[in-house]
Amino acid sequence: MPEDEPDALCFDMYGTLCDTSTVTTALGDHLDVADGFAADVGALWRRTQLRYAQQVALMDDYAPFREVTERALNYALDFYDLDPADGERQRVLDAYDDLDPFPDAADALADLGGRHAVVVLSNGNPEMLDTLAENAGLADRLDDVVSAHEVRTFKPDPAVYRNAADRLDRAVGDCRLVSSNPWDVAGAASAGMATAWVNRSREPPERVGGDAELTVASLAALVDSL
Repeated sequence: MPEDEPDALCFDMYGTLCDTSTVTTALGDHLDVADGFAADVGALWRRTQLRYAQQVALMDDYAPFREVTERALNYALDFYDLDPADGERQRVLDAYDDLDPFPDAADALADLGGRHAVVVLSNGNPEMLDTLAENAGLADRLDDVVSAHEVRTFKPDPAVYRNAADRLDRAVGDCRLVSSNPWDVAGAASAGMATAWVNRSREPPERVGGDAELTVASLAALVDSL
């Protein structure tokens, strides 16, 4: 490892290690709708989940990420005029506990874990993250799970990134966020954390916040770059 390389890697969970589009299958199964329609509902659910997390942080009206996720699901269902029974609605919500890991996630964590401290840094509340890490087969490849719940706000609030550094007993600049979400990368960089952007969909960089120090197309490519 180069002398100036941050020795702690903080991986975002949702969209970086695990694929949030996995919920499309649950939506199709439990709402009995076509795959394309289920994908539209799932995409709106995800966008609203992120928007609500940032809104409650800005309004100083914190709610755990599980609750934010449920409210976002209810919004998406209302938007598309869907009203499943309570049991089916709960089964769709539970899909966030059983997302598929990206194919290169487990190997990347194993490879990088030999050279770095490897943790999850996520908006998810601890119960969500622990369950998902276990179900996705990633738990035994992680040194720790750090949740935004610990500081009662959400990324990209600088407090989330600084808390991760405190938990790891390192300066914030000695930690590197790894995320596929450009707003997350911009927030971490603005807070002084090193960053790696897993830009799978070739998005342009954000125009606010800090810049990614390293951009790769996949987690496998990240291993090669580090």
